[in-house]
Formats: sequence, structure tokens, C-alpha cells
Amino acid sequence: RRPPRSTLFPYTTLFRSVEDVSDAYFKIRGALTITDPDGGEGWQINDIHAITWTRTGTIANVKLEYSTDNGLTYPAPNLIVTDLASSLLTYDWTIPDNPSAECLVKITSLDDSTVNDESGAVFSIKGSLTITAPNGPETWIVGDTNRQITWTKFGNIATVKLEYSINGGIDSYPNVIANGVSATALSYNWTPIPDQIGTDLRVKITDEGDASVTDTSDASFEIKGSVTVTSPNGSEIWYVGAGENITWTKTGTIGNVTIDYSTDGGATYPNVISAGTPASNLTLPWTVADAIDIDLKVKITSISDTSVNDASDDNFIVKGVLDLTVPNGAEEWVVGSSHNINWNRTGSIANVRLSYLSKG
Repeated sequence: RRPPRSTLFPYTTLFRSVEDVSDAYFKIRGALTITDPDGGEGWQINDIHAITWTRTGTIANVKLEYSTDNGLTYPAPNLIVTDLASSLLTYDWTIPDNPSAECLVKITSLDDSTVNDESGAVFSIKGSLTITAPNGPETWIVGDTNRQITWTKFGNIATVKLEYSINGGIDSYPNVIANGVSATALSYNWTPIPDQIGTDLRVKITDEGDASVTDTSDASFEIKGSVTVTSPNGSEIWYVGAGENITWTKTGTIGNVTIDYSTDGGATYPNVISAGTPASNLTLPWTVADAIDIDLKVKITSISDTSVNDASDDNFIVKGVLDLTVPNGAEEWVVGSSHNINWNRTGSIANVRLSYLSKG
């Protein structure tokens, strides 16, 4: 009888597995990588920029914070957002008023603080400037002395330069308004408004300590010339056929103007005095028209821009003229005799009254 196999050969020992187990637990974890800002950016205070990142593995929520000392510290006030889903991969950050040239952004998993990343190199948080006026579509008049350029600022900015463009910034901003303006003033009295008539003007403001900190008008504004009627300007009495001067002042380069008059207090101006007179003449002789009335006004209008116009401030009067020719003095007329009374008239005078005065 054969003995049991186990006594013949240790088969179980021969075929037992060769194995080992890690002496301690290890960890499999996800990864987070900041992609923007990643170094070299210059972000202005109060602007909005996207912080972006990538992730590997299942990571629930994260927090974002920033450092202003090259990552030495991430103090509590520098928390950007917490409990943010990592799957978003982006967060719009309104840049805080905390300027520094040594900024980093850090992202950290809330479940495992060892899963984190920060910007690859430092970026800058800079001051910011924002033009608030003129910001489009204002209309400013050549020669005005009370127009304010205004702006807001964030951060430590000492002085600014102000410039303007006449073609929406296409030619850059070659026209300097002022240098060395205090940034904290937040306004500058641009006086007088220059003779740069146009519809596509913009103003630019620049930090003189950092030319990358700048802003321009959001939209174009307009500079116009002006005309102002000085005579007749109200209450004058002018007579049909008399020679009178229509006078005006102007600001800015204006070509020709039309001159018209109204007989209904300015409701309409259907009556042409001149279809084209150089605005620079500042006067036009007028043989007063047969427009007898008490509600007359004169209006002057730029031909190139009809919105540039002015009218008499108040009504003036045009009267006709009567000239008694017979009797006109030294005549001797006998009681009961018949004589003609003669006169001349100028203007459309319908009826007259005849009366006499006896000295004795």
C-alpha cells in the first residue's frame, strides 16, 4: 500500500506562490495645474480676468488664493474663493486693490491640501485708470472753458498724461492735453476746448510711471463750432428798406453759413437773407425786407453742420416808413381851398390816418 502523497513529496511547498505586500499604504491622488496666470502677466486692479487650471483624477472642490510675496505667504485676506467645483476649470476674478509685482495664484483641493499648484512664475497686479468723461457720445463746443475730463483710479498711481485723438484712436493719440496731472485729482479742466471740429474724438489717460496702465474713451465724442447772433438779438426796431448789419460771433473753423429770418417768432424760418456767407465775415449788410411785423427773428446756420446754429434771443420789429411830401413846410393854404396831401411810403402799409396840428 502506497503512503499518502504528502509523505512522498512536499507538493504544496513546491507550488506555493512567491509574493510580498507593501510594508505600508501608499496614495493615489489627483493633480491640479494652474494654467493662467502662469507668470509675466500684468493684471490691472478692478479688471476681470479668468483664472484657469487643469485637473487629473476625481477632485471635488477647490479653493483659490493669491500671494503678493512670491508665495511666501497666502494670508487669509487673499482668499479668492472657496468650495468651488474643480470641474469648472475656470474662475472670473475681479482683480483686488493690492498691487504687487510678485503675485502668484494657488489652487488647493479641499479634500486633500497636498493636492495643489501655484502659478509657474510671478505676475503683477497693477493700478488701473478708467476714463468716465468724455466717454461718448458727448458734444463739446470749441472754446468752452468748463469741460472736465474725469476718471477713476485704483492703486498707487502718482501722475497721469492726458491725450486725445481726432479719428477714434486710429492714429494713436498724438495730441497732448496735459502732462504731470495728479492722478488723485480724478478730473482735469480741459480749457479751452481746441478747434478740432469732428465726430470721432477720444481721450486717453496713461500712468506716467507705467505706460501699460492706460484707458481711453469707450466711444467717440464730438467737438463742434458755434455761432451766436448778436444783432438783431431782440427789441430792435428796423425799417423796411434801411441798411442794417446782421452780426454774429463764432468759435471754431466754420465755412459758410445761411442766414434766414422768421416772422412768427422763430416757429419757422422760410425767408432767405443769404444762402451762403463766410462765417468768418461776422457781419452781413441787409437791406431790411418788407416784412412788417413785431415777431421777427434772424437765424444763422452752418452749411456743413446744420446743428450748429443760433437765432435772435428775442423778437425784433420791422416797420414801414411814411414820408410826408406835401405840405412839408412854408406852404400857405387858404381856408376853404382844396389841396392834395402827398406822401411816400416804404413797405406794405395798408391804411393811414391823416391829422393836423394847429399852433394858433
